[in-house]
Amino acid sequence: MGIRFAVIGSGPAGLYAALTLAQRAKVTLIEQNEKLGGTCVLYGCIPGKAMLKAASLSAQAERLGKRLEFAFNEAQALARRASELVSKGEEYLLSDAGVEVVHGRATLSGGTLRVNNETLRVDGVIVATGTKRPEGKASDDLPSLNDFHRIAIIGGGVGGVEYAWLLRKLGKEVHVYEAEDLLLPKHDPDLRRAVTSHFQKLGVRLHLKARARVEGNKVITEEGAQEFDVVLFSFGRKPNLEGIDVPTDERGFVRVDRYMFTGISNVYAAGDVTGSFTAHEAMRKGIVAALNLLGQRTAYDGTSVPKVIYIHPQIAYFGDVSNGDCVKVQVASLPRAVAEGESEGFVKVCFNEGRLAGTVAFSPEAEGVVTLASLMRGKRAEEILLEQIPHPSYLEAIWEAARQYLVKKGGVNSARP
Repeated sequence: MGIRFAVIGSGPAGLYAALTLAQRAKVTLIEQNEKLGGTCVLYGCIPGKAMLKAASLSAQAERLGKRLEFAFNEAQALARRASELVSKGEEYLLSDAGVEVVHGRATLSGGTLRVNNETLRVDGVIVATGTKRPEGKASDDLPSLNDFHRIAIIGGGVGGVEYAWLLRKLGKEVHVYEAEDLLLPKHDPDLRRAVTSHFQKLGVRLHLKARARVEGNKVITEEGAQEFDVVLFSFGRKPNLEGIDVPTDERGFVRVDRYMFTGISNVYAAGDVTGSFTAHEAMRKGIVAALNLLGQRTAYDGTSVPKVIYIHPQIAYFGDVSNGDCVKVQVASLPRAVAEGESEGFVKVCFNEGRLAGTVAFSPEAEGVVTLASLMRGKRAEEILLEQIPHPSYLEAIWEAARQYLVKKGGVNSARP
């Protein structure tokens, strides 16, 4: 019969764990839902980005003095189509790799795996069951909500910011309730101030330093109560571990080491269920878990993971921007931004003992800018100046920050190569 492994869950972690294992063994992937893809494909990343694309096109047209409007139901149709296509694509990928897909409820106890009340004999298991939505309405519901006018978003963190921007650009009256005095708690102070100001200019109604209580569609604070068409929670996801008996940490997420090992023989875990919340982290963790299950000892390293908030201008960040020497390059100073009529935002690059340690960007194409910076992590500013970065581009902000850093330190004042 040969070696057989099982993967529980078909989100990004489960998908790439299964594809990696399938190169060396027989694999059964177990998914409770009718469709494959997990939260990312069915409710989160993919449908959300489809809706955000429509809103982003509208924002860019507005900067050029044109009007391009999408109705909420048009954006929802884009979301549903994208979700369906990516989910089908996952089916084809798994089928081509020879992965057996079983739809049903999995339980795992004492290392014994059961699916639909039948024991499945395998040589190892990867738990990639993701998270459960919070109580009440969440971003999962956006592709299927009936149209509305007024919405309250509880929480001004990453999810709250992304969906508030989207819905405002789709013409909704958006209220955000946040307990702190600025949006994006625990993020870089410069970023927090810039994004909070940007949202105020957009007409998003911010209720800051607000302790909100929700009763149905009513939000109650010290200022009084307001009624909304929809109240959406942007936080509160919990690990999806019903029927899965594995060690957990104080937050309830699966406790794993650098190798994604749970401490139970031949049982590994990966993805959001381990407490990380981006699809690319999940994908990498899934691959690492699979490699270790195959006997190829591989550690997960999350020190240089770029993270992105998809609004316009985009927000992205990685590494340490709280210490060291930081240089802030204004978007308006970049020739590409001038050409495209962009003036808002900045790219902040931080150096520790002369080496690139972290970057935060509130900028068009921040996703690419910060990804490039993360790949340059640990490089000296002098080395960065030797790189030939396309001109005109937003990527140049990294090069320009290195140049300004060296000027500030009395180093070489290099002209652009």
